[in-house]
Amino acid sequence: MKLNPFNKKANGYVEQVKTEHAQLTRQLEKRQQELLDAEAEHARERAKQTRLRDAAGSLSMNTPPAAKAHWPVLCAANERVERLKSQVETLTHQIRPLARVLDGPEALAQAQRKLDEVLAQDKASAQAWSKTEAQIAKLTQRITELEARIATETQTATATLLAAEGEFAVPETLARLEVELRLTHATLAGLQAEQEAMKSQRQSLPQEINAAISNFKWRRADMAEVELYEQLQPLMPVLARASAAKRHSDYDHREDRFVTEIPQALIEAAQTALAAELPDA
Repeated sequence: MKLNPFNKKANGYVEQVKTEHAQLTRQLEKRQQELLDAEAEHARERAKQTRLRDAAGSLSMNTPPAAKAHWPVLCAANERVERLKSQVETLTHQIRPLARVLDGPEALAQAQRKLDEVLAQDKASAQAWSKTEAQIAKLTQRITELEARIATETQTATATLLAAEGEFAVPETLARLEVELRLTHATLAGLQAEQEAMKSQRQSLPQEINAAISNFKWRRADMAEVELYEQLQPLMPVLARASAAKRHSDYDHREDRFVTEIPQALIEAAQTALAAELPDA
């Protein structure tokens, strides 16, 4: 049974991420407000610097003493803006991977829905194409039959016309066949137009399906990693001890990393299970 890392009875990894995300988000909101205030202050100091500099007149080549005295104030305001921008960027960068963990379930669900949607479209499109193909074939065959019958009926009517001495009436059968032929041609043209429209749609579907599969794989990998970290939480003390012990015997070993091998049989089983979650190629 697969562990749901977002279940309250899980091992704590997601809860740690939630806590860290909330703390960093509060810091980010505070820095963003401070940045807005700092930018407003910088704009005021820049406007003041311009007024002080312009006070000497447009023809003066010298900077007024008041403008010189105010220049460090403007520089300090600018430095504060740049410092806060850097802090906001750093916090945003730190929050992004945490948000990705927390958004994982919904992102995976959306990816699954999109994949199901494009696969359903592909199935419906294939069925519609097959139905239209059958109808076109049927009408094409009917046109061939009608043309043959009309040719035969025309020969018979021609002979009757040549033999007639009075008025000639077009045979009802010939007239009916010609009407049916015109109707069949019109219906066939309509189906062929529909088929052309379907062809354009069907040409774009493979690309949409590939994109949906790729996004699903991406989101599934994110969730699998979250599940891994969640299940590893109880083992972290054991991993930490093994890594620290290895460091004592191997000074090139990084204590915050511990590489282990996965049995090939388990890899193959996992690959089979993952492949079963995807549509057949």
